[in-house]
Amino acid sequence: MSSEDKEAQEDELLALASIYDEDVFKRAESAQGGETRICLELPQNFKVFVSGNSTESLQNRGFEYTVCFLPPLVLNFELPPDYPSASPPVFTLSGKWLSPAQLSALCKHLDNVWEENQGCVVLFAWMQFLKEETLSYLNISSPYELKMCRQGSGQSRTPLVPLDAEECGGAAGCAA
Repeated sequence: MSSEDKEAQEDELLALASIYDEDVFKRAESAQGGETRICLELPQNFKVFVSGNSTESLQNRGFEYTVCFLPPLVLNFELPPDYPSASPPVFTLSGKWLSPAQLSALCKHLDNVWEENQGCVVLFAWMQFLKEETLSYLNISSPYELKMCRQGSGQSRTPLVPLDAEECGGAAGCAA
């Protein structure tokens, strides 16, 4: 690890820790990395339409709710020794209410942000993009439809499907 990379990593992690509360940004204790929980900025009167599985009679029609927030996107990252001079952060991105294709699209965009800014720190840019532009980037508008499916012991939950790392480009991995 070059001293420039080590210093850039330390400066970036300290800056993020000073900008965000501990419930938003947590630095890993043992490694150069951490986790950030990103709450999206929703427009006023944002509606979610929850539709059920066709075999579930109560949920056939679905329900529409006005929501103030959605569960956060979770970005886990680890900084390789040659970040930011040569390598991007290794990361996983998850969001309980997003489809695998949507998560993959976001991962590819994060990879592109790295490519455009190679040699510079990118975590803050990634976090700002996810917070401010996820809805428009994915063309999500109100009402946003969430499909519920039956899993496990009969509880209805949004599907959680892991993605393969290669779906997100070579530089980073995704998980739902």
